[in-house]
Amino acid sequence: MRALALILALVVATPAAAQVSAPIMESVWIMAPMPGVREAAAYLSVRNASGDRLLGVSCDCAARADLHDMRIIDGVMQMRPLRYGLAADDDGALTLRVGGAHIMLVGLVRRLRGGDRVRLRLTFEDAGVVEAEAVV
Repeated sequence: MRALALILALVVATPAAAQVSAPIMESVWIMAPMPGVREAAAYLSVRNASGDRLLGVSCDCAARADLHDMRIIDGVMQMRPLRYGLAADDDGALTLRVGGAHIMLVGLVRRLRGGDRVRLRLTFEDAGVVEAEAVV
């Protein structure tokens, strides 16, 4: 009887525990790089990611995509990689913006021009891989 009660408890609890709402991507865009430049930066806003962490990004347009943070320290711009990702705030929001955290697309494999659309694959700790389309 205990075994049956345990199985029923697991069956009832599992769907609620396994349910993870997908983060919602908004305002996803890439700043068009100058001709000949092989790097670009991508920006976006995420909703519905409470308690989650953005761990990484990939895309077909670049050799790699890194999460970076940019700051001005003593009048000098400094960028540093966010090796452990970026956590959403308590409201589930995460903003990658000009002058702050952003996605650095390194080793562009083709020229990105205004109006192009690029598919980004964002990997979250809990939600897994979420795709978003960025406009250049």
